[in-house]
Amino acid sequence: MIPEKINFNWKKYLIECMKSTEYCCLATLDEKGIWSNPVYFAWDDNLNLYFMSQSHSRHMKSINKNSSLAVSIYSTSQSTFGDVAGIQLDGNAHILADKKEVEKAYFAYYSRKYPSTCKNPKNGPEAYLKKDAEWIFVKIIPKNIYYFDTRFFDEERQKVPKEAFN
Repeated sequence: MIPEKINFNWKKYLIECMKSTEYCCLATLDEKGIWSNPVYFAWDDNLNLYFMSQSHSRHMKSINKNSSLAVSIYSTSQSTFGDVAGIQLDGNAHILADKKEVEKAYFAYYSRKYPSTCKNPKNGPEAYLKKDAEWIFVKIIPKNIYYFDTRFFDEERQKVPKEAFN
């Protein structure tokens, strides 16, 4: 039975899905073609995603040239013979250099990894602001989010209303 989409608690189930896994898969595009890459991720209240990576990686070089990307989020422990849920989205990636944005990304990211302290035990947010920082935070702002959940929508992917993530 498909629930009434107008009253469906999109945010609740999107967050449930994101909590079911630590990784998402990015798809970027460069002159060589499409490139996919798994990254550890976190999110904020508006469902913007955060990850960090090294500037020399292929996906980061792609993002520098073309901020458009796609992301898939799903738990790999789901059985294909049971209920499955997942998120697909497209949006834009922004490499963060602003102190407030980096701090927001840092606390979102490390609150998942270290929930008791919300901090990296090795360094604070300032380490990600250095010109020669080994790791750089990136924020993904979704344009469109699609949700797939066989518990509610059978085999139909649903477009999430913008009000659920803006």
